[in-house]
Amino acid sequence: MKKLAVMFPGVGYTMDFPLLYYASFWYEAKGYEQIHMKYNSILFAPNLMKEEKTLKARDYIWEKVKNIDFSAYDEVVFFSKSFGTAEAGILAERLGINPVQIYLTPVPTALPYIKAGDTVVIGTADEVYPECKAYFDEHGIQPMYIEEADHSLEVKGKLFESLEILKNVMKFVTR
Repeated sequence: MKKLAVMFPGVGYTMDFPLLYYASFWYEAKGYEQIHMKYNSILFAPNLMKEEKTLKARDYIWEKVKNIDFSAYDEVVFFSKSFGTAEAGILAERLGINPVQIYLTPVPTALPYIKAGDTVVIGTADEVYPECKAYFDEHGIQPMYIEEADHSLEVKGKLFESLEILKNVMKFVTR
């Protein structure tokens, strides 16, 4: 069985951070080929406006995947965090494919791409939680809500609680 996981990090939340590091670790152990998007140098370019950064990151993503035959895979997973959640949704639509979507701490621009059945995780202390929750309620989406967790899915100042969250999120997204 041929499997592919495409990893879409957030702005500043790179593949070295726990949620993405351990997800990649798990996919590797399960025999998935992986593509890691690395667009932080674009997103932190000081000479570009926010919209230009987003478009350049989107061009970078397209260049990384445009020659991939996604139909050659038995399973394709788009695993995304924050900024990457919108890009994962946009890319799936552009490619006309329906990958397994895992959205961690989605940003509001990702909401139109999230549908019932997708895996979604968000903390109740995330600044976009109220907007996301209203959307999820309206569209029948059932995310994993993490009480008191922020946009990094951590509880500030509480190490062991944050480690337990990491463990529970990994169990939820790898089921």
